[in-house]
Amino acid sequence: MVYVPLPHTRAAALRDGDTPSALAGHAATASLRRALDLTPDDEEGDYAALNAAGVAALDGLVGERRLVLAAEVADAQVADHRGPSGEVEVTGLTWAQVRSLFADEEVAGPAVRAAAGAASGVALEQAYDLPAVAALADAHDLLWFAPEELDALG
Repeated sequence: MVYVPLPHTRAAALRDGDTPSALAGHAATASLRRALDLTPDDEEGDYAALNAAGVAALDGLVGERRLVLAAEVADAQVADHRGPSGEVEVTGLTWAQVRSLFADEEVAGPAVRAAAGAASGVALEQAYDLPAVAALADAHDLLWFAPEELDALG
């Protein structure tokens, strides 16, 4: 599973047939598992990759809601950047591969805005330590949505 942070407009374009050449994402890679001292079958790896994608979604965010696509892709579609946050590049992603969406609940808007303001332009590894990002992570989890619910999340 790969977790791809996308603005709502780009996710809608993907759903409508756009096939971007490459997208940045996060996955439970060996590097991420090593950084967190996780075993290969530990489900915490997927949770950590989702969290990393959620923090990455803050960079340049316009609006009050982060959006992360969870997609099942072929190994050949993923290039591992071997980063500690499971950084990958995904090529040829289609909407049919999207299994679920993760987004903030509406009440998280003020915390999301504050975190996005603090994290925009900041490297992912440094963004984790920003007080506004930590406050968002402590108070609000990304919620699960079905792919069919994309329009309701815009």
